[in-house]
Amino acid sequence: MLSKHVTKIVQNLEKKKFREKYNLFKIEGDKLVRELLQSDFKIHSLFAYRHWAEQHSDLLGNREVTEVDEKEMASISNFQSLPEVLALAEIPQYRHNADEIKQSLSLLLNGIQDPGNLGTILRVSDWFGIRHVFCDEDCASFHNPKCVQASMGAVFRVKVHYTDLNALIQTYRSDSFHCYGTFLHGDNIYRTPLASRGFIVMGNEGKGIRADIEALIDKKLTIPSFADSTFSTESLNVGVATGIILSEFKRNT
Repeated sequence: MLSKHVTKIVQNLEKKKFREKYNLFKIEGDKLVRELLQSDFKIHSLFAYRHWAEQHSDLLGNREVTEVDEKEMASISNFQSLPEVLALAEIPQYRHNADEIKQSLSLLLNGIQDPGNLGTILRVSDWFGIRHVFCDEDCASFHNPKCVQASMGAVFRVKVHYTDLNALIQTYRSDSFHCYGTFLHGDNIYRTPLASRGFIVMGNEGKGIRADIEALIDKKLTIPSFADSTFSTESLNVGVATGIILSEFKRNT
């Protein structure tokens, strides 16, 4: 049975300040909770219907589960169609190894505001084997519920760091480690040699890449439009664009 205190804490985790206060975030639904249970994330609490807990006893092991009914689940879930299980996990703090970064592709996100876009970016990053995503402080939080849902479990595998992108680029950039950026006007990505290591910067949904970050980019890329109409779509959603960019990097390397 849920206490009023626990119910209020779970409800408050919709807001960033409370997620940071408690160092917890919320995961809802069968698929995501099962992925959480198989990850290295530290699980704080599990709330589930009795039949779900019984069906997944092997996966749960000796973890404690608070049994809830539909009314209690409705009080802590934001889903219109109530999930059978909901979990709270600790927000991880990642470190990165310099040698690993120097030998791989990493994604840098400059001011991505929409948590759904961030979740999609994490999902495609996971698909294309990107292990590290670096965000500036203007980015949405990866532990935002909308991001967690949109990531489809990638949030448990892709390591998200919040840092000063300007300093990060200057630390690693060299003649053999390039910083690529995506722009409306740049070199056609389909005709540009692409490296198997480096940074790829994706900019804000409306403003693009910030000027001080743009000044550090040594290879500007664009995804050309093949539309035959003057009145075609002006630009691509940043999540869609990220998928295309990463696909081309992997195809060429």
